[in-house]
Amino acid sequence: MARRVVLGVRAKEAVGLTLLAIVVVATTTVIHMSQLSRVVVEEAARHADLVGKQIYAHLRVSLARSAGVDPREALRRDRGLRELIDASVGSAPHLVHVAVVDTTGQAVVHSEQTREGTVVPIRPGLAELAALGPLGRVQAFYAGGGVYEAVLPLQLDGRPLGSVRLGVSTVLMRRELRAALERSVALAALALPFAWLLALGLSRVILRPVRALTEHVGRLRRGELDVTAPLAQGDEVGQLAAQIQRLGEQMQADRLAQTTETARVQQVMDHLEDGIIFLNDAGQPVFYNRAAEAIVAVPLEEAARAPLVEQWASAHPLRSLLERAFTDRTGFHNTAVTVPVDGRSRELLVSLVFFSDDRKSLGSMVLLRDFDSIRTIESLISYSAKLAALGRLTSGVAHEIKNPLNAMTIYLELLRERLGSSPEEVHEGLAVIKREIGRLDRLVQGFLRFVRPQEIDLKPLDLNGLLQQVTVLLEGEWRSRNARFELEFAPDLPAVMGDHELLRQAFLNVVLNACQAMPAGGTVRIATMVNTEVNTDNVVVVRIADEGMGIPEKDLDRIFNLYFTTKPDGNGVGLSMVYRTVQLHDGRIDVTSLVGRGTTFTIRFLAAPATA
Repeated sequence: MARRVVLGVRAKEAVGLTLLAIVVVATTTVIHMSQLSRVVVEEAARHADLVGKQIYAHLRVSLARSAGVDPREALRRDRGLRELIDASVGSAPHLVHVAVVDTTGQAVVHSEQTREGTVVPIRPGLAELAALGPLGRVQAFYAGGGVYEAVLPLQLDGRPLGSVRLGVSTVLMRRELRAALERSVALAALALPFAWLLALGLSRVILRPVRALTEHVGRLRRGELDVTAPLAQGDEVGQLAAQIQRLGEQMQADRLAQTTETARVQQVMDHLEDGIIFLNDAGQPVFYNRAAEAIVAVPLEEAARAPLVEQWASAHPLRSLLERAFTDRTGFHNTAVTVPVDGRSRELLVSLVFFSDDRKSLGSMVLLRDFDSIRTIESLISYSAKLAALGRLTSGVAHEIKNPLNAMTIYLELLRERLGSSPEEVHEGLAVIKREIGRLDRLVQGFLRFVRPQEIDLKPLDLNGLLQQVTVLLEGEWRSRNARFELEFAPDLPAVMGDHELLRQAFLNVVLNACQAMPAGGTVRIATMVNTEVNTDNVVVVRIADEGMGIPEKDLDRIFNLYFTTKPDGNGVGLSMVYRTVQLHDGRIDVTSLVGRGTTFTIRFLAAPATA
């Protein structure tokens, strides 16, 4: 096998300069040859024109002296004309023949006497040769040679007598071009040694920064992204070095961003219950989450060295399933497989999807879904459906209870009217019955409000404005009872998505409870803020604190339960509705309290998405 020869930069530079010298010399030679050929043709045309005019002038004199004689015969006898023609052909460098022909094309006088009396063939005009381009002229010179003619019309007393034809040979003109070509070749032979010497000298100067840049790029390739540029000069090499340094900084920033993003994706993926495995085109795993690692039973760094199917024994059900799919290059969806995981059998639903573009395969993804999780979700859905059915049932029962209560109230009033003169004990008993029917009716009403499905109209809301409305509504009533309101609203509070009426009623209940918890008066502090206790930047916090009696610690876990109340005249529905309203808005409500010091409600909502 022939060994491939690899040239170094210095050798390439020498070869390059040599080729450059050859190209320069060849280019200048071609240009020079083109220009020289044009000059030679123009010089030949000028000389032929000059000779033609001399002969034409001699012909006019000769014909004027021979008036009355046949012009052809007079020209043949003119020895001076012949001597002039012979002298012109002998002295001109490119002229090969001169002929005086009549109107029929026969030679009357010819520099070659043997051709006199014969028809002279018509040749291409010298003007046509001059009109050719550089390549055309060179081709005319070296395509076997040829003769071009310059023609001067000859007239006698206004009548055409014939013409003077002067033949110019391209072979003779080619001699001058050959001499110029030989000089160009000699110049190229002298330029080559100088090119080699120049290459050796320049390589030391040019290759020094190039070697430094090569080392710098090598360090970048090895992952040393914090290296500095090796050159500080201001030329193109220095600019390239600065660009390489900036490239290293950008690569380092991109690597940090990629590491951060990969860690974030890994964190999200690891929280999924389903196993996800991404494979390259060779079937090797490039990524999988924690759930998949438990099934593969091999760390990703080790598993990435071989195809995924080789991580399992030959009898493993996943191996045979994936091998068939990779062989047929066909994916599948939700195939049930039982595999051993951590010493126990787990039922999985396995799916395989292949990715590709128009030209090649990009890889595949394996999705491993746990059957137990699916059963749990189905159980939750079934339980929710049962709860909804139970809610509808209890709502119907509550309605059925409410109707008799209304009837009992009506007949109780009729009974009181008929027993107007009855003893006082009877009327007191009827009042007790009415009061208990009313209490039972309020319980049923609260229960209906709590279990009835609630439709909410979500719109962007300004909580600062909503809380301002609530305080204005209560301030007039409670100022006389020594209750004061202190408002601390965040000036740039983001809007939240909420139902105005539901949230208004919820905040009204909380603030009203705070006022009622201070029978001797005090201050209710209402504050809004953004993200003061959580690690996100899109949470709006509302804090409502009073200076009232407080809630015993044993009751804190029950205050949101339906019908639980510590007030003598309370029904235990208000805070339950507050809790339900906050849940409907995907919010969270917390309460802290100290007996004798006061209670604080903290309510959190997600801020509404920013609009462009």
